[in-house]
Amino acid sequence: MSAALFVASVRKEIVLTLCILSCCCLVSGCTGSAPNQTASSQGSNSPQASQLSVSSALTALGEPVSIQATLKDGNGRALDGKTVEWFIDGVSVGKSQVKSGVTMMNLTGEYVENLGIEAHQVQVSFYGDASYGSSTATSFLQITATGAPEEVASSNSTASAV
Repeated sequence: MSAALFVASVRKEIVLTLCILSCCCLVSGCTGSAPNQTASSQGSNSPQASQLSVSSALTALGEPVSIQATLKDGNGRALDGKTVEWFIDGVSVGKSQVKSGVTMMNLTGEYVENLGIEAHQVQVSFYGDASYGSSTATSFLQITATGAPEEVASSNSTASAV
């Protein structure tokens, strides 16, 4: 499957998932916050919204790579001391702690070699806590034979907050 087809397929899957979640809320009457809802409209006892973003990456087969995620509150202020979980192609690859709003996932060259040449979906999830709602961001890790730019997913990540 080409990278462009893979990206289109993943985008379609994300949109479908968001639609299903929205429909479930309409049917069940859940009161989860909308992705862009601010704390002031949620009431005083509700967690404040969080915003998560994750960078895209390009690397050569067998080369190490680092991917950065940023976690902010609903007003754009960096969060600190929170934990996020990282996924590649839907499989958890570990957790990391956010410091001054930033955290990294570092993959060894051996791990990249085992992933293989293609575009891989990278997802990072913050599960929320008593103060902040959960959020998720998705991007892509493109692994090539030489690291030379090919058709790579946009460096903009997609994000959603629940």
